Amino acid sequence: MTPWLPEFLRSPVAALIGEPCTGLGLGIVLGGCIVKLPQLFKILKSKSVAGISLSSYLLEVLANAITLAYSFRKGYSFTFTTYGEALFIGAQNIVITLLILAFTERAAQGVATNVLLLIFTYAMFTPSMVGGALLSMLYGLTIPLVISSRFP
Repeated sequence: MTPWLPEFLRSPVAALIGEPCTGLGLGIVLGGCIVKLPQLFKILKSKSVAGISLSSYLLEVLANAITLAYSFRKGYSFTFTTYGEALFIGAQNIVITLLILAFTERAAQGVATNVLLLIFTYAMFTPSMVGGALLSMLYGLTIPLVISSRFP
C-alpha cells in the first residue's frame, strides 16, 4: 500500500482497488471519473450536440463494456485501478450518447440503442453466451475500436 495514504483510508482503499495501490493507478481512475464532464456540461449548457459523432461514442461504449467484462470474468485478477477508468468513462459515454440521441430528437432510437447495449453487455458478462476465447479476442479489439472511434 502506498505510504502517502492516511492510516484510516488504507483498509477501505485496499478493499476497493486492491494491493498494491499505486498513486498512478488511483490517479488514472480519478481522472476517468471527470474526463468527460466538460463535454457533458458543454452539451447541457448549449443544448446542442452539433459536431459530436454518435458512432464515435457508441464504439467507445462497446470498448468500455468489453474491457469491464474481460476484467470481471478474469476473476478480479486485475485491481480496480486497472479497469476502473473504463467503468467511469463508459458511464459518461453512455450519458453523452443519450444526450446526442435526445438533442437530435431520436429518443426511440435511443431506447433501442440502450436495450442493445444492455443485451451486449449482459452477453459479455455471461460465459455461456460469450466464451472466454471470444471475449479475449474482443478484448484484443478494444484498442482498434477506440482508435477507429477517433475518425469521422
